[in-house]
Amino acid sequence: MQRIYRYGLRTIVVALQYATIAPRRLSVFLLALSTPLWVTAAQAQPPAIETLLQRSYLDDYYSNVVFGYRIVTETEKYGARYRGNHLRCSNCHLDAGRKAQAIPLYVAGMYPKWRSKNGRRNGIGLRIRECFVYSLDGIMPPEDSPEVLAVAAYINYLSFGQVIGEAPSGRGVPTLPDTGFDPNPANGKAIYAARCASCHGENGEGGSATPPLWGMNAYNSGAGMANVEKAAGFIWANMPLGQDRSLSYQEAKDLAAYINMQIRPGDPRNSKLLMLFEKVSGQLH
Repeated sequence: MQRIYRYGLRTIVVALQYATIAPRRLSVFLLALSTPLWVTAAQAQPPAIETLLQRSYLDDYYSNVVFGYRIVTETEKYGARYRGNHLRCSNCHLDAGRKAQAIPLYVAGMYPKWRSKNGRRNGIGLRIRECFVYSLDGIMPPEDSPEVLAVAAYINYLSFGQVIGEAPSGRGVPTLPDTGFDPNPANGKAIYAARCASCHGENGEGGSATPPLWGMNAYNSGAGMANVEKAAGFIWANMPLGQDRSLSYQEAKDLAAYINMQIRPGDPRNSKLLMLFEKVSGQLH
């Protein structure tokens, strides 16, 4: 297996052959190496983001990590150039991308990978750029933009210790089992009024601390959350906030169906003008 580690200003991959090297011998082997690029997980453990935020000086890597964290948690301020709605990255990637089964961001080891949504091999940079287009209903940043590089650094930071090529535990959202019934938007409307409207507004407009769920300031129809099954998994695992998994599977599906049948921006893949703009500007190549 391979795990992501970091030492100094570098990101390195340490090959851990668990099948042939016992843990005790592996530790002795690592300690015997003269180069500082090979380190144990305990030695390479990065500081917590809260610690980094309090430091008066950061190297280039950690400066990018902190900037990426701020983009994720305060997108309206630090990612405003490319954002098109009233969402923050952390509205979907809960706890700044650190919460399991809430679309966590500790997934650097899974990329590059094929993605059926755009029919191409995606690096982590392209995945970030498309989030601005779909979930944030904005425009695609250049691949070398400070925002993309910073969020990529933050994702790499969160992915410390993850096995390269394997899906980390808690990735994405749960896939809910078949209940035997189709999602019922009418029932979802009643559940929304009883369990969701107090935070997200009667008309899904959101509040000062909560995101809009529909309307022109919400995610667009091309976003992952516009998929009823994915939205249902997120809702069941994480909502209402602080009451995780208090809804039944069917209630979560009914809610997702109701929310996603409301008016929202269209899928940008259907916008010929936007696609032409991105091709001409060299964003997609």
